[in-house]
Amino acid sequence: LGPLSYLRGLATGETRFYSQAGTDLRASTYQHSRSFELLRGGGVGRPLEHLYVYGSAVLDEARAKDPNYTGKKWRGLAGDVDYAFARYRTPRFELLVGRFASFWGLRRSLVLEGQNLDGLGYRFDWGKLTISYRLARLDGTATTVGNGTEFENRYFAGHRFDFHFSPQVRVGLFETVVFGGAGRQISLYYLNPLIFFHGSQLNEGINDNTFVGFDFTVKPKRNMQLYGQLLVDDFQIDNRTQADQEPNEYAVRGGAFLVDLLPRLDFRVEYTRVTNRTFNQNLPRNRYLFKGAPLSDVRGNDYDELSFEFTRWFHSTLALVADFSYWRQGEGRISDPWTQPWLDIQGPYHEPFPTGVVQKTVTAAMGAKGFAGRHVFFDFSAGFESVRNLGHVNGLARTRPFVRAVVSTLFAVPVSFE
Repeated sequence: LGPLSYLRGLATGETRFYSQAGTDLRASTYQHSRSFELLRGGGVGRPLEHLYVYGSAVLDEARAKDPNYTGKKWRGLAGDVDYAFARYRTPRFELLVGRFASFWGLRRSLVLEGQNLDGLGYRFDWGKLTISYRLARLDGTATTVGNGTEFENRYFAGHRFDFHFSPQVRVGLFETVVFGGAGRQISLYYLNPLIFFHGSQLNEGINDNTFVGFDFTVKPKRNMQLYGQLLVDDFQIDNRTQADQEPNEYAVRGGAFLVDLLPRLDFRVEYTRVTNRTFNQNLPRNRYLFKGAPLSDVRGNDYDELSFEFTRWFHSTLALVADFSYWRQGEGRISDPWTQPWLDIQGPYHEPFPTGVVQKTVTAAMGAKGFAGRHVFFDFSAGFESVRNLGHVNGLARTRPFVRAVVSTLFAVPVSFE
């Protein structure tokens, strides 16, 4: 599609370098207009038939202004190597080593999406079964111990099994874990994709944070896809002690996507729910975070959201988009200190969802996106956002129109080392 076609279909021995320059302009009532610049450059090569190498570096103004960013800045820009990996691929096996992002299950995954992590991953196709594995190093945490500071290593591991029952039905089972500690290295049992991680950490008597779940995609018709995903952080089975009154902690997402609902008109509806304390844990090192952001495609926890999207295609490089969403956000956060209020009472414990004063946001927008020629990408949108209980202040309401414009230029050139 457009300039991205330069980065596809590499022949053996071929190398291509590319560059990107973009700006992201955002303006709304009650806020100053903001413009974020981005510069990226990189290359991709195929030195052998089954081996690919890819690398890119970025200078990003938006990242520099992110309060969670702790790295160096240069003239208001944050710089980093965002991708650097080697990929070995055959028809049935794929191995990636280096810094890269993974997308597990759904395209907007509750499990793993979008974060560029240092580590390795592989996938093996065995008939109708696909086995996948991911291991990565996360950012460490510094904790105060006595009069000093102790640095704790953090890691992520995950494995999944996808069953392709037919071209129309896929079901995936997954398990992930965030683990670490002062001086702790990678535990060997987390390297085995056939071992049950949760059982291993219980047998070892170690406090790690494990997650299990499943996802699916079903295509009942040629132009329709139904999908869903459930991630379970903690689920109470017993009811014998007061500790068993801890609320269930989980995330769920489900939706439907229809192509050509009307000629050239696509439609998507999706619902997401993440309960309070999901992705959190009593040890900060075990939170499902990387550099202050979730490892998956969620807003955090203690929220739900219903969204609708209509996309009208005029041709393969131009579309009009209409979005509508309703988002309820409670007061819980993944980074909150861990609390156990169910231990402060006797008997059943219940809490509302979402918790506290709930901020409620309705957003409606329309826009256009596509390519102008082969080298310019644009994404324009305008709409309004209506918020009740703004900032979790009961009764505070605000409606604000907004405009956003993203423009990027991309260029790629082939280079021969022969």
